[in-house]
Amino acid sequence: FCERHSEVCELRLRQLEGGFALDDYDAVVISGSQWMLSSEEPPEWLITFIRGIRLPTLGICFGHQLLARSFGTDVMRGELVEKDETIEIVSPWPLFAGLGSQCVMRESHREFLSPERVHAAGWLVGATSASCPVEAIRHPTLPLFGVQFHPERSGPPGEIVFSSFYRVVESYLHDRKKQ
Repeated sequence: FCERHSEVCELRLRQLEGGFALDDYDAVVISGSQWMLSSEEPPEWLITFIRGIRLPTLGICFGHQLLARSFGTDVMRGELVEKDETIEIVSPWPLFAGLGSQCVMRESHREFLSPERVHAAGWLVGATSASCPVEAIRHPTLPLFGVQFHPERSGPPGEIVFSSFYRVVESYLHDRKKQ
C-alpha cells in the first residue's frame, strides 16, 4: 500500500516527546504496540500531541485505543484474542467502502475500548464483532478513525481499508486546497 500511494516517515512514540510538527504531512497512521494502556497511563505530552492532530488519522489496535484514550475513554483488559474474526460493519463510513456489511479481519489484542465510555466521549462506533464490541471508531468532528483489528495482516479486506483511508486523505487534501 505505502509503496503505491505515499512516502512514509516512521517514528517511535518517544520521538514525539517535546513536540513534532505535522505541517509537512498529509496523514497519520498509529500502529500497534506492546504498551498496555489499561495498566499504564500515557504521558500528558502524548495525550496533548494526539489531541492536537487535525490530519486524517488511522489508529490500528494500540493506535485505535490511544486515540480514544486521549479523548477520555477507558481501555479495558481482557483475554487474549488472536484469530481471524468476522467484523460487522454497522456504519457505512468511507473507511469501509467496498467491504459490505461483514468482512473477516485479523485480531491480535488483549485490550479493548469500553463501549459505554466510547459513546460518552462522543465517538461514533462503526464496527463490532463477537469478541470486541468496539471494532472501529470515528471522531464526530475530526478526521480520526480507529480500528481494533489489524488490516495490515488481513489480506484483501485489509487492503480495501487502507485504500479507502487513502481516499479519505485525498478528499481531505482536496477540501483543504479549496479553503
